[in-house]
Amino acid sequence: MKEVQQERAIATRQHIIVSAAAVFDAAGFAGASLGKIIEEAGTTRGALHFHFPAKESLAIAVLREHNDRMTAVVEGITQGAGSALEQIVEISRTTARMIDKDVIVRAGTRLLMELTYTGDLPVAYRMWIDACEDKVRKAIEDGDIVPAVSPEAVAYLVISSLAGVEMVSSVLSGRDDLDRRVEEMWEILLLGLVPADRKWKVAGLLASGAREET
Repeated sequence: MKEVQQERAIATRQHIIVSAAAVFDAAGFAGASLGKIIEEAGTTRGALHFHFPAKESLAIAVLREHNDRMTAVVEGITQGAGSALEQIVEISRTTARMIDKDVIVRAGTRLLMELTYTGDLPVAYRMWIDACEDKVRKAIEDGDIVPAVSPEAVAYLVISSLAGVEMVSSVLSGRDDLDRRVEEMWEILLLGLVPADRKWKVAGLLASGAREET
């Protein structure tokens, strides 16, 4: 009986988090009220406060879920097949797809831009940058990226560009053109980062992105 109650409590907590993510995604942190979240979840104020004492704790829970999902994406891709350069590109493509389809990731992305942090959160940007920097170093060793660039600067630029593309696409098209804008971002970045004798790789990477869109 106790195990059943614990399972129900876990399921209720997760349902509230997903419901809160939907409200944060639609209204932002400032526009999301506990009343709207309770209505979205179809629960009571008492049930919500049993798991989350305030809106801030709900936002942190959404961000932790977001961070967990994005960490799994980065780890899965970086430990898989493909060159370092291919993995850098694939991380950004997968992130864009998840922002489009996963309400937790979408809400977390919005909260990352809206909240002020005093602790360790958010880890997502730092994790993305660190993973990208490692792959840029490897891509330079592989000869796929010009050696004159700073891996740290490239990683910061890639992740900042992706965040900016997502934000502008969200405002201007409701993310309808997000995949295309990410491919355009990479076309420009790759033409500057890939050595002249490896330009054939650019066409291959962009072609693979076009196939994923169709």
